[in-house]
Amino acid sequence: MKRIVTDASVVLKWYLADEEYGQKALRILDKYISNELDILAPSLLEYEVINGLIIAKKRGRIQEKILLLGIDGFASLELKLINLSLYYPKVIHYCKVYDLSAYDASYLALADEENIPFVTADKGIHKVVKKELKWVEWLGDFNLSD
Repeated sequence: MKRIVTDASVVLKWYLADEEYGQKALRILDKYISNELDILAPSLLEYEVINGLIIAKKRGRIQEKILLLGIDGFASLELKLINLSLYYPKVIHYCKVYDLSAYDASYLALADEENIPFVTADKGIHKVVKKELKWVEWLGDFNLSD
C-alpha cells in the first residue's frame, strides 16, 4: 500500500469547498478511506486542522455546523498521527537548512524518516525545498495512480 505524509494545507481542502486543488485532495481522502493509501502526519496535524477550520469560520468561509462536522469527521478518520519526539534532530536540521518553522519541518522530518513522499499544497514549503528534496510533492502534481 502506498504511504504518504501530508499536511494541513491538503487536509483542510477536504472541508473547504472553495480551495484550489480541492478535488485532488478529496481523491487522496477517497484512496485513504478505501484502504488504497495510508496517510501519516505529525501529531500537530490535528491542531493545525482544527485551527484552520476555526479561522475559516471566523472569515465566513464555513458555517458553525461545517466547523463541528469537519472536526468530528477528521477525528473519525483516525489518521496515523506520529509523535515526533524521536525525530527532533531532523526537525532542527530542516529548520536550519530551509529556514522553516518547527511545524513545517516536522512534516519533512517524518517523511524523511519513513522514506515516503510528503504531499503539500503549501507553496512556501514546496518552493523552498523542491530542488533538493525530490520526495516533496506538490499536490497539483501528485500522481495518485503510482
